[in-house]
Amino acid sequence: MNYGNEVTTSVCIVGGGPGGLMLGLLLAKRGVDVLVLEAHATFDREFRGEVLQPSTARLLDQIGLLQYILDQPHLKLTMGELLVRGAPAGAFQFRDISREYPYAIWMPQPVFLAAMARKAEDFPSFKIRMGSHVNGLIEEDGAVKGVRGLHDGNEPFEVRADVVIGADGRFSVIRKLGGFAAEYHHHDFDIIWFVVPPPPHWNKTISFALGGQGFLMLPKYPDQVQVGILLDVDEWKHWRAEGVPAVADRIRRLSPLFKEFADSLHDFTPFFPLAGIIHLEKDWARDGLLLIGDAAHTMSPAGAIGVNVALATAAVAAQEIYPRVGHGTIPREALARVQSIREADVRTLHRLQRAAGRAIQGTRSRNPVVRWLIPRLIPLGLRAGLVPRIQRRIFFGVPLPPLDSAFSFKN
Repeated sequence: MNYGNEVTTSVCIVGGGPGGLMLGLLLAKRGVDVLVLEAHATFDREFRGEVLQPSTARLLDQIGLLQYILDQPHLKLTMGELLVRGAPAGAFQFRDISREYPYAIWMPQPVFLAAMARKAEDFPSFKIRMGSHVNGLIEEDGAVKGVRGLHDGNEPFEVRADVVIGADGRFSVIRKLGGFAAEYHHHDFDIIWFVVPPPPHWNKTISFALGGQGFLMLPKYPDQVQVGILLDVDEWKHWRAEGVPAVADRIRRLSPLFKEFADSLHDFTPFFPLAGIIHLEKDWARDGLLLIGDAAHTMSPAGAIGVNVALATAAVAAQEIYPRVGHGTIPREALARVQSIREADVRTLHRLQRAAGRAIQGTRSRNPVVRWLIPRLIPLGLRAGLVPRIQRRIFFGVPLPPLDSAFSFKN
């Protein structure tokens, strides 16, 4: 790997999020030269996707990193509850979803990313450059040979590589530069996030509230509650237009738990809107270029599975890329194997996410029959065991193809 403004490496990963760092770590473990380009200067910023589901615990265990991750600051979530019009209407235990890994891990994403980066930096073939904004692809004869951009906003750089990985999220620059086309794109709802102090004697439970205005509550490390309000697309704009006092009144009516937060509102800065977008690219690969994570298959916030799906795709990508580095540009046909392995699972999860979103939105339907029926059917599904089976599919997922044991940190 050369240094300076012109760099040559085997794998250039654009985006230092969970998927990009997982891929970089696994390849570096095998001695591959990896350069990660992350646009932000640090990992220390606000994230929404901070839940590692049982499927990720299984993956981390398979590669020998589960205990390392559990040694980082985190919360273990073991149960969830359903509220209908403010009253408990059902509950689920993660042990009923996954007996092998009966919990979800709430870990601040800056903590998770920093831990992954530290582990990767133990390997001399791994490098990460923060504050590096990619603004162009280097292309020759239709193949991608690298990227160009600016470091710290003013220092031009070029990176040449056998393969460029677009792991730069739902608004991927690499996806746009590569000229990829969407298979489908759905924007069904929005979630407005805010953080409140925990109620007295709260047992750090995941709570889903239906009936009227739907919302959810998630424990947030170390001792906060993250609240998400489900809104129709662009509904937040109308809320904002009504002014801060009107929004505060709406928040108070959601639950008595939010009164203190609502009373303290002076502006809209405590709120973080997130579009409930589901997106799938028709193709994830070109010669010398592969999309992974949200760049290839954006997940909606429903089920808090986006990070987990990205990590799974990254692990598959490592297995497919490793044997092909060092022989020049990796052809599309080889990179497309990642999509052929992962696409069916992603499509299934997208269908389940859309169904879950429609069910929650149904509690606000203009149709009084639908509005009456949905809050009653979901508790029945919990008691009958149907909902836990669906949750197992969403939270635990299908097993990945076995990874070569040489990727494992148990060795």
